Amino acid sequence: MHTESAPNAALVNVENVSWRAANKSILNNINLQIPSGKFVGLIGPNGAGKSSLLRCLYRFNRPTLGKITFNQQDIWQLKSEDYAKHVAVVLQETPSQFNLSLYDVVALGLTPHKSLFSSTTQSDKQKITQAIATVGLEQQCNQSFESLSGGEKQRALIARAIVQQPQLLIMDEPTSHLDVKYQIQVMELAKSLGVTVFASFHDLNLAAAMCDELVVIKKGEITHTGTPLQVLSENMLAEVFEVCAQVTHHPQLSKSGSSIPHITYFYGY
Repeated sequence: MHTESAPNAALVNVENVSWRAANKSILNNINLQIPSGKFVGLIGPNGAGKSSLLRCLYRFNRPTLGKITFNQQDIWQLKSEDYAKHVAVVLQETPSQFNLSLYDVVALGLTPHKSLFSSTTQSDKQKITQAIATVGLEQQCNQSFESLSGGEKQRALIARAIVQQPQLLIMDEPTSHLDVKYQIQVMELAKSLGVTVFASFHDLNLAAAMCDELVVIKKGEITHTGTPLQVLSENMLAEVFEVCAQVTHHPQLSKSGSSIPHITYFYGY
């Protein structure tokens, strides 16, 4: 499998993708490029098709029409184990891991890279320990995954993704149920990994602060794409989200020195 892609070239290409379920059109003619190395946010109202689009990207749903390529290769032509070596997924609902410890859950990131009966090497163990340290969970290493808080579970799943060493990290509203502190922490952690990230967001201000680019979806169709400054306009918020809002500049600049848009909502409309 070819895994190199030029900096900022499209790592993922979505071409004319539609998806139907139970004779209902959920996604309609989606065209999208996810550039290599960028943090791209997917936003839209509830029921717009965000999760459905992400599921097509991580091969849970097969599109009814159209094509998705990863490094110029059709994702459905790849072996599932090959695709799993390069794409990691963190979902909104943390999967039940029965009686596994945090360490064991993080170690699952090795699975795509190991043959069925191969043992865990010293190098593997170092990767696992380092990933757990990166997300700040050394103290909880031997704790049961089920006993962790929501924020700790999401950080553990990011540690699992670090061990997996993906080129692409897909995140489906992973912070929706978390306190503000952990919402920021989990997304900053994902951003710090230096891999391509495609994440759906519920909180538009968090998306504005974290993302290099935004994709807006409404009723299964993409309506806007561009930088947060280009996309987050008062007109777009009225059109797509049906809210009255003012868009100003956040007092903080992004790490690249560009302005971050900030949304203030009006009430009683």
